[in-house]
Amino acid sequence: MTNGTDPEAASAVWPPIHRLTHGGRSGELFVIFLINLALSILTLGIYRFWGRTRIRRYVWSQTSLLGEPLEYTGRGVELFLGFLFALVLIYGPIIGLYFGLGAELPGPGEEPLPEGVEAFGTFILILLAATPIFMLFYYVALFAAYRYRIGRTSWLGIRGGMEGSAWSFGGLGLFLGFLNVITLAWTKPWADSMVFQYRLSRVWFGNGSFESRLDAGGLYGRFTLAWIGTAVATIGAAVAFRSVIESDLVRNPTAASSWQLDAIIVAIYLFPIIVYQLLICAYKAALVRNIAKTLTYGSVRFRADVTFKDVFRLRIPNLLLMAFTLGFAYPYVVMRTMRFIARHVEIHGDIRTAAIGQTDVATPSYGEGLMEFFGIASI
Repeated sequence: MTNGTDPEAASAVWPPIHRLTHGGRSGELFVIFLINLALSILTLGIYRFWGRTRIRRYVWSQTSLLGEPLEYTGRGVELFLGFLFALVLIYGPIIGLYFGLGAELPGPGEEPLPEGVEAFGTFILILLAATPIFMLFYYVALFAAYRYRIGRTSWLGIRGGMEGSAWSFGGLGLFLGFLNVITLAWTKPWADSMVFQYRLSRVWFGNGSFESRLDAGGLYGRFTLAWIGTAVATIGAAVAFRSVIESDLVRNPTAASSWQLDAIIVAIYLFPIIVYQLLICAYKAALVRNIAKTLTYGSVRFRADVTFKDVFRLRIPNLLLMAFTLGFAYPYVVMRTMRFIARHVEIHGDIRTAAIGQTDVATPSYGEGLMEFFGIASI
């Protein structure tokens, strides 16, 4: 007798491999989406913060682990206060600089004043010179939003948390972004690994922390394929564009050929973008697999059985749906993404006993306002 516990019964209750389950319905989320859209229009956009909170609560509540749903405890007012903070932080200096320089654009039918035009040109040059500062704020926004969502997520009454400085992450992101520029993106696999490792290694759930040993191993082969393929497609598009410029469609335009010229130019422009989106799927699949297999939470391990085909079937339809429906397919895209995560991510071990106490990591008092400024807020 071993503590009166039947090993077979225990394994039936606690299977060695767990998966998230998601029971959300696209139709239900679409109704929430439409109500949020209508109220946002009526309130000149202010309600969108409460609307996003409603969407998150629905998505979280429909996602379960071991039969227990996740809970989102964020509030719309926190997102709104975060937006106001970002408004002052970003737009305050810009507006002050604009009026401080005396930059002024002429009204309709007015002649521009030389000093006003000169001041406006100086204003634009200063904004361009401040691009690194905006990039720093971009990465700060990513970290702050990630920390807010983790801190407002709980399971079985135990919440998540995230340590670290958003500004430190911003500095890291700015440095890695600069490296990607000067190396023509050849440092991207290493940079992506650094960014995810930094974030994941600072996440807590209960009184346990996650640890990531992510590196760029196995990523460069797939990234090289995407890089070379995109480069060849870009060169081909440039050659095709030059041929079009020298063709009769441009030299001897007619009303009938005008739409043909526009369609050809759009196709040439989109060709390298489409090639990149197709080829990068293999890289992203490898990155997801690496993230999962190098992530631990105490004795708990993770695995993601994601292939090129899986990422392709998720990513490309999602992009097309959002593009051709002008964003109205957003609820369906969210549901597809959540089902993808639930289907492919495995949790090896008993996470219920790994998180036995509440986390001491403080939660942020306001939401992801900077994300709104950069237009990258998602769910």
